[in-house]
Amino acid sequence: MINWSPDPVSTAIFVCGWSAGWWLWLRAKVMPAHLSATTSPSGSGVRPSVSVIVPCRNEANNLPHLLATLTPIIRPDDELIIVDDGSIDDTAKIARLHGATVLVNDALPAGWAGKPHACWRGAGVASREVLVFLDADVRLGASTLDSLCSVLVQHHNALVSVMPWHRTRGSIERLSMLFNLVSSLVASIAPRGTSRRVAYGPCMAVRRDVYMAAGGHAHLLVRSAVVEDLALARVMPEAVAMVGRQNEVEYRMYPAGFAQLVEGWTKNTATGAFVIPRSTTVLIVAWITSFCGGLVASPWFYLASVAQLAVMVRRVGNFGVVAAALYPLHAVFFVTIAVWSAVRSAVVGNVAWRGRRVATR
Repeated sequence: MINWSPDPVSTAIFVCGWSAGWWLWLRAKVMPAHLSATTSPSGSGVRPSVSVIVPCRNEANNLPHLLATLTPIIRPDDELIIVDDGSIDDTAKIARLHGATVLVNDALPAGWAGKPHACWRGAGVASREVLVFLDADVRLGASTLDSLCSVLVQHHNALVSVMPWHRTRGSIERLSMLFNLVSSLVASIAPRGTSRRVAYGPCMAVRRDVYMAAGGHAHLLVRSAVVEDLALARVMPEAVAMVGRQNEVEYRMYPAGFAQLVEGWTKNTATGAFVIPRSTTVLIVAWITSFCGGLVASPWFYLASVAQLAVMVRRVGNFGVVAAALYPLHAVFFVTIAVWSAVRSAVVGNVAWRGRRVATR
């Protein structure tokens, strides 16, 4: 029997969780639109030169799409560095064809995870004022580099990062909906004086001198980290995390299918949960709880959650109203992956990613 009149306790629990979701969503920083870098970090009045560093491991399918959006916006005094992290495909060949400086990592040193080592190698040869780290599955807009440098003007010592807008294809890729949405909310609350800062690894920018002074990806807390972006944010003087805009900073995650999607989110979920601000964690748990309880308690709560998600997900990707209406399926998948990730991290002590076993403890 459908319960159109939920009891006061169920109503209070749902409203609190539903409101927590709105609170986080409204506080999340969105990348400024089409900023022009009229002032550089050095105060010269123009956008500074940048070193774009792209760590790659078997990215022959993704890299051409990134370079198609990146090369038109790189200026003559910028530099492009591709770090081939032990690829067995044509990653290095494609990078050279686009005129990039290519570094090849054949062996991974002890105590390092693959991506931090690749980023550090790239930073080691970079010579420009600003370092921009990009994942190969990212796509940029015409003003992205200018916008990143403009934010650095306001936050001189910060690691500036952007969570890309997720362009999905098909129902499997849309299972990332809640993961993307939760990821966009984790930087909503950043208590002052805490090391629990947040960064989004697919797109990061930082002054080279600030990065080197902090130890960068070579810092002992970062070099072996499974989720290196969050670890790097913790050791930097400041971190500014933003949500990207459609057509400005985008990516397509896990196009290879369900197995890749599960592996990727398993890698990210449990580790991230331990380093984001505790107040944010509490609010996110309350929000996810409102989904589960709301569906059972009343159809009004279900409709309220669908309406909320239909608004929220437009910020993070092309998930659409249908995915929002199917949120119970997404919630079950999200919780299942979160539990599996936590168990694997605690019991096995490692996760699989791109053919490597990465330690989690």
